[in-house]
Amino acid sequence: MSAITDFFQKIQNQIVEIQTTINQIKTSWENFQKFWDLFFTLVPWEVLLLLIFSVILLSIFNSISPSTPKANLTIAVGLLALLWSYFWGLFSESISYSKVILSSLYILIPLHAIGFGQWVYLWGKKLYWKKRRIAPKQWDAALHQISLDYHALMGKAHGFHNAIQENRNEIQSEIERLEQSLQGIKLLVSKQKPQD
Repeated sequence: MSAITDFFQKIQNQIVEIQTTINQIKTSWENFQKFWDLFFTLVPWEVLLLLIFSVILLSIFNSISPSTPKANLTIAVGLLALLWSYFWGLFSESISYSKVILSSLYILIPLHAIGFGQWVYLWGKKLYWKKRRIAPKQWDAALHQISLDYHALMGKAHGFHNAIQENRNEIQSEIERLEQSLQGIKLLVSKQKPQD
């Protein structure tokens, strides 16, 4: 008799496990659907299609000109937006140019915002180092900066000793940096008051 009850208990446990697995799958599927519903409310599905096709075109353009990936992606998105508008006009009476432009901007704005951010960062870094060279606050920092600029100039000059004319601009910029550092240390020396 106990063997029969154990058998039915095992069957009941397996049914409970199957129900639990089915409920977990159902919950996972509902979460998956909610995620994609939220994703497509934030990003239209046209953007996803445009991104997929622009990546395909980008790989072609990058094989032709690998040094300009941002420009290649911009051209790919623009070309696809034109093709999209053209084919939309063939199959429909009215074209929603705002949808085409908005979908293109979803891709182009983050792309160029990152580039603009990098440009602002490099500009700020250049301005910071120029200010640090011209107006140093401490003697040790000024000497260290002159040493760095001098060694950078000597490294460039020795590296380009066979092709100085071709690399004139780089050597000239290193000389200007060293001159700025010297100007900064002269300013620091002039600020120091002699001790009595």
